Amino acid sequence: MKIAILQTQIEDYNIEQNLQHFHSLLEKIEEDTQWVVLPEMFLTGFISDTSYAEQSKREGLKLMRDFAQSKGIAIEGSLIIEENGKYLNRHYFITKDKEYYYDKVHLFSLSKEAEVLSKGKERDVIVEYEEMKIKMLTCYDLRFPYSSMNRVKDDVPIYDFLVYVASWPKSRRTQWQTLLTARAIENQCFVIGVNREGLDGDNTEYSGDSCIINSRGIFLEPTHTDNSIQYYDVDTNSLTISRKKFPVWKDWDNI
Repeated sequence: MKIAILQTQIEDYNIEQNLQHFHSLLEKIEEDTQWVVLPEMFLTGFISDTSYAEQSKREGLKLMRDFAQSKGIAIEGSLIIEENGKYLNRHYFITKDKEYYYDKVHLFSLSKEAEVLSKGKERDVIVEYEEMKIKMLTCYDLRFPYSSMNRVKDDVPIYDFLVYVASWPKSRRTQWQTLLTARAIENQCFVIGVNREGLDGDNTEYSGDSCIINSRGIFLEPTHTDNSIQYYDVDTNSLTISRKKFPVWKDWDNI
């Protein structure tokens, strides 16, 4: 499976500039790509000003839907959404034919996110795509292993990929890399972590460190990089082989 990760600078509060920037990157996506992943709050940056939420115009959501429709490629990323008087950090997975979303459950209590946004209620949002099952999570969720816990249903693990879209500061990059690796190993799955780069409006620095990790905790190397786009060719059959050779998943706690 060919996966593209968009790791790039995001300009806080500048919807128009971010919209143009991501549109230009998406226009460059190679045709044989099957799946594109964007960072958390890619249209606004990680902010707590709900006046920038996706409301009537839905610019970010339209960008994702138009891309999925025109290219036939799945796209994933999060946006601030206003719905029924509530504001949510909503992580979307959109294909040409279907649309899924996960509302962030663990809101970052060290910022105003937890004060102005509403928590999601559903922990297990799992997408079926290209014969793979994909679980969606967002940034701070990474610190809570119960939320990511893989389980067995009908004698198979309930997901194969665990995806975190994030705005994770450089000052905590060791935790980012360590926890992503742990989640891949303990859940015997591929883990995708997608993070932003550069400085935000508060001069917080982001180092990117986007990655794909296999079920043995090994970081996969991109096949190539093109102007903030990292491409990976992921051998999904290797996960099946790994699970057969070392079926630790059969002994998981099913709680």
